[in-house]
Amino acid sequence: MMRPAGHPLEERTALRMSRRSLLKSGMASVVAGSVLARTRHVSGEVAPVASKDLPYVPRPLAAQYRFRAGTTTLNPDGKAAVQAVVVNGQYPAPEIRVREGTTLRVQLENGLENSPTSIHWHGLLLPAAMDGVPVISSAPVASHRTFVYEYPLLQSGTYWYHSHSGFQEQQGLAGAFVIEPADEPLKVDHDAVILLGDWLHRSPEEVYAELRKTSGEQKAPAAGTEMQPGMTMKTTPTEPGTQPPTTAAMNMAPGTQGAADLSDIRYDAFLLNGRGTQDPWTLAAAPGARIRLRLINGGSSTYFRIRLDGHPLQVTHADGIAVEPLTVDHLLMGMAEIYDVVVALSGSGSYTLHAVAQDGSGQAIGVLHTPDVQPKPNLDMPAFEGRALAYADLRATAPTTLPDGPVRPFTLALQGDMKTYSWLINGQAYPKADPLLIRQGDRVQIEMANQTMMWHPMHLHGHFFRLLQGAGERAPLMHTVNVAPRETVRIEFTADNPGQWFFHCHNLYHLEAGMARVFEYET
Repeated sequence: MMRPAGHPLEERTALRMSRRSLLKSGMASVVAGSVLARTRHVSGEVAPVASKDLPYVPRPLAAQYRFRAGTTTLNPDGKAAVQAVVVNGQYPAPEIRVREGTTLRVQLENGLENSPTSIHWHGLLLPAAMDGVPVISSAPVASHRTFVYEYPLLQSGTYWYHSHSGFQEQQGLAGAFVIEPADEPLKVDHDAVILLGDWLHRSPEEVYAELRKTSGEQKAPAAGTEMQPGMTMKTTPTEPGTQPPTTAAMNMAPGTQGAADLSDIRYDAFLLNGRGTQDPWTLAAAPGARIRLRLINGGSSTYFRIRLDGHPLQVTHADGIAVEPLTVDHLLMGMAEIYDVVVALSGSGSYTLHAVAQDGSGQAIGVLHTPDVQPKPNLDMPAFEGRALAYADLRATAPTTLPDGPVRPFTLALQGDMKTYSWLINGQAYPKADPLLIRQGDRVQIEMANQTMMWHPMHLHGHFFRLLQGAGERAPLMHTVNVAPRETVRIEFTADNPGQWFFHCHNLYHLEAGMARVFEYET
């Protein structure tokens, strides 16, 4: 990894809103949209796409990284050596920590044999050509080829990056991405990334093939019909704290009949910052210290319930953007969701941070402790009592209402067919699915009705959307939203970043099975 170079590079891009208005809203360089001006590479330099009403804005190139995608053998849970797909030989991939307002350059070399790769910059507002989704926004990076991602950092906050090629994300190609604001209003003593993951002892391709095969052997409705309660393989609930063998089988809520399906896959381990429960990540801090935990659910198919022994969590940011601070005892995170929380150590001691898989099959842990105490992991499953975070609790720090524009409505049904393990949107499975056509300036309104008995974390590339869950003009801005079983969620965003943009379930196996569409700007 190269350290910031510090030499200037002129880059032409701008935001629709003024910096002053964005700072007033507490969301520096972010609004419910994205980059208006785009860039393209010409002879290795960045050249502008003409814009008649935007000023020239030079930005320095302050951060460069060299990444090499390759394979290595990892044994993070101490139980089995597994071949992983990683960046620079490590998992998690190197943490990117850069400053708002500069330009980032990442040189990605594909060292994989006979496998293309890519990097998607999850939650970043950037030109479509830099989004890193093969076929949709750019060509995949072929074996032994190099591609340079380069774009301005027009926002701040906690984000992450991961491969969008096959199952490489599940195999380890994922890392944290922190953009520090030009003026940080949140004062803390420690700042730490918590990247959660789920881990298999065999290839995800094998697990996916088994899902397709075993699902086809079950009695299920015809293709295109919605799932009903109980349309899963029968499994014996796992005792809390135990790790069952890896099986491509659905897990239902223990002790229930006809309940929601909590997971597709039984994982061998759950990881926190790449480490299992036998050797957990730790952080030492003085009594009373304020610690910012940047929580990222980097799991491929796992919802996590989060709590810290003996301490409440003050939520300060959702999906990288500041919200009105609120205090909860625990929270549920879908795949690809991000929350920043602040905790203040109550006194001398060792306190375990629990990330429990929603189906109760296991947990990932970390330990916060004071210097006078040795870290002592608490492997007991916590009780999730007290106040839970709800979307209805989230409020933006300033109004997020969208500018006027033609309304472009979409009603999207999230569906599943267990007979073929197909996951659909409006009866269509990607890539054989119609694009969702929008125009520059549209006010895009989406109603998503989950007709299945599984949770679906729906992620929109290249834009932030307003989550319309009762906050009125203070609706929070997000890039990923959980749609619970049998529930309907409404979101809206301004179409101001031309290109083709993926919109999909962030359960990697649901995505592979077709739960995705593409928003395409009409010219």
